[in-house]
Amino acid sequence: MGNIVEELANFTTKAQFSDLPEDVVHETKRVLLDSIGCAIGGLSIGLGRIAVEVARRLAGPPESTIIGTGSKVSCTNAAFANGELINALDYDAGAAGVGHDTSIVIAASLAPAENAHASGKDLLLAIALGHEISTKLQASEQPHLTVTKEGDEKVKVDLRENAGWAITTIAAAASAGKIISLNQEQMANAIGIAGYVCPPNLLTKMEDTAPGRMTKYGLSGWGAQGGIMSALLAERGFTGDTDLFQGAHCFWKFTGQSQWNAAAVLQDLGTKWLHKINYKVYPIGFCIAGAVDNFIRIMEENDLQPEDIQKVTAGVWPLTEHKPIGENKLASDLDFSFSPPYAMACAIYRIHPAHWLDPEIRQDAKIREFMQRVEFEVTCDQREFGLARLKDPMAEPWSAEVVAKGQTFKRTSLYRKGLWRPEEFRVTDEELIEKFRENVRKVLPLDKTDKIVQTMFELEKLKSVAELMEMVAP
Repeated sequence: MGNIVEELANFTTKAQFSDLPEDVVHETKRVLLDSIGCAIGGLSIGLGRIAVEVARRLAGPPESTIIGTGSKVSCTNAAFANGELINALDYDAGAAGVGHDTSIVIAASLAPAENAHASGKDLLLAIALGHEISTKLQASEQPHLTVTKEGDEKVKVDLRENAGWAITTIAAAASAGKIISLNQEQMANAIGIAGYVCPPNLLTKMEDTAPGRMTKYGLSGWGAQGGIMSALLAERGFTGDTDLFQGAHCFWKFTGQSQWNAAAVLQDLGTKWLHKINYKVYPIGFCIAGAVDNFIRIMEENDLQPEDIQKVTAGVWPLTEHKPIGENKLASDLDFSFSPPYAMACAIYRIHPAHWLDPEIRQDAKIREFMQRVEFEVTCDQREFGLARLKDPMAEPWSAEVVAKGQTFKRTSLYRKGLWRPEEFRVTDEELIEKFRENVRKVLPLDKTDKIVQTMFELEKLKSVAELMEMVAP
């Protein structure tokens, strides 16, 4: 096996837009549209506003735009604000098998692309490369959740210690480095630097923290900013550890992994693209999303109204004992993203998910009344979950049971809406466009929204990303 850093640098610097499969190009357009919409939606909550305020205070030369504001700051500060904005609502997409890499990769690509007047093709290629590298690196790590079968009856589900997305800063460095045209040696150094400035793996810590903090599972803006800084330093001759993935004290070891498969990083690199994106249809943690899917189906199929419901039981991921769910008292903005009762209260009142975290909705008396009146129970059948996972690594048994109108209604599913497969669970272009429109409705007029959508799906024709960033300003 060759040197992983050098092979990644070789792959990134040599890649051309023409190398991208058609489905990867289309998916990259979709995820960019979705991310810009999430960023504009993120302006409505404290996390997003604070990120913008700090980026404006640090300012610097007016190189790149903070999405949805029209404000221009330095490339690195814009990337920080945009990364935080995209992730602010927890409504953002992620590469399949990775998680929250999209906010980092896109913020690290968009800011330098605007500053360099890169083309739409350049931007699409940089984002696709970032997602591909984060997916490859994640494939080398132990999964967040592992299942082992002990005999015929017993199934054990384990959540990994030190889970998180430290790898994504490396992907961000590659994306930013591609935009500013680093050569192979510079790109290798950028990747080596990024491995030293990436945030630690913090998902496991977040799962043990209540109330939720704005730091979440690590700052997306920090990962994006670190990626750009790594590329800019390498461009000037700053050297990084190009043996990052080699030896007993390699990247995986110092980021807390107990086991890894280095060969997975380079397997089929550049010949078989793994680029698949999972989307969120609600601004909530993925660990409860499928239960909400089933609740909404029950609600719609039986024309249930708030006053009809007496009890709801939600079957979710094996995280029910973790603090964001088990000790959730809606004491912080993030708590609303991990509360099944709150999500179901918004759903029963037919509120569009893009507005579930709006301040006025969070304080709505009828939402609070529903949550207090209805009995809620959150459960997980770990054996059922484990058996399903052993058959299909993407399977996630979900359920919702509703007592209403003197009857008990129950629905189950193995997948959640938004996954890239099975096909019937994929989010369509039309659904993503509708989500985008709702996210930006309070900031952008309809005619501008329609122009952005058209431009996005024809992005390879765009001569300068700066034109796109002008469109997303109010």
